Amino acid sequence: MSGPAAYPARASLQARTALQARAALFLLPLLILSWNTTDSAEAQQSAATNNCVSCHAGLDDEDMSLPVAEWQRSAHLPADIYCQDCHGGNAATMVEDEAHDVEMDFVGLPDPYVVHELCGECHQAQMTNYVPSPHGLEGDFWPNCVDCHSNHEIVQPQASLISIPDNCEDCHEQAIMDDYIALTDRGLEPIVEFRQAAEEIRSAGVPVDLILTQATLARDAYVERASHVFVLEKMVAVVDSLEQVYPSIRKEVETARTEVDTRRRFGWMFIGLFLVAAGVIWLYRRSLPGA
Repeated sequence: MSGPAAYPARASLQARTALQARAALFLLPLLILSWNTTDSAEAQQSAATNNCVSCHAGLDDEDMSLPVAEWQRSAHLPADIYCQDCHGGNAATMVEDEAHDVEMDFVGLPDPYVVHELCGECHQAQMTNYVPSPHGLEGDFWPNCVDCHSNHEIVQPQASLISIPDNCEDCHEQAIMDDYIALTDRGLEPIVEFRQAAEEIRSAGVPVDLILTQATLARDAYVERASHVFVLEKMVAVVDSLEQVYPSIRKEVETARTEVDTRRRFGWMFIGLFLVAAGVIWLYRRSLPGA
């Protein structure tokens, strides 16, 4: 077909070609984003207040209201650990006598000699190690859990928080504390680094399940064998054994990072080829008669 009759067909072809080019350019960023999409982190669930919190937060007595503010800053809130989980009682009522019913296992101030049992309901490995330790039976259960970790404003454990002046320095010289902190860092800091690296790698779409599994196994080994034993010689043996494992995890991290770099290079190559193809289509369209 030639002549004026061919113009509509040619115009239709040009329109389709232009549409394809625009579609390609539109889809390109979506494709790039899809490569970098990670398993979205689960949204933190809003902490539902209960009647213990509602009542105590409004009390004029600071000794009764301050624990609420401290708890709201603690690691227990996002873990869904509420007042009744430690103190018992009935959180479903605003009637004081019913809320503090001893038949509901209400305990206002736990006995220092059983605090470890209360905390041990969740932290079993730590309690198992603590009881026979110099701080457990040998130390007449002092210091206990809340002496070192506070009672309501529980924070995630950090080596820098180990030395508690009001407790540790009463019995231990600073040199011992420094050794303890350094040993804890040797055992735990690599695990933190592995997990952080895994999250960065995951963002590029590279699987990190093996890295996270190995890091979790190492942390569990530390918790079960070294956490709260309070005997440096035992801790040294555990940390030494973990340091035999860490190189293999580092190798996995480096392998995954290499895969990330490879994917990024191919990604940029794909982008370049896509742009070249779009440019060719655009030039072809411009070269057609009547363009």
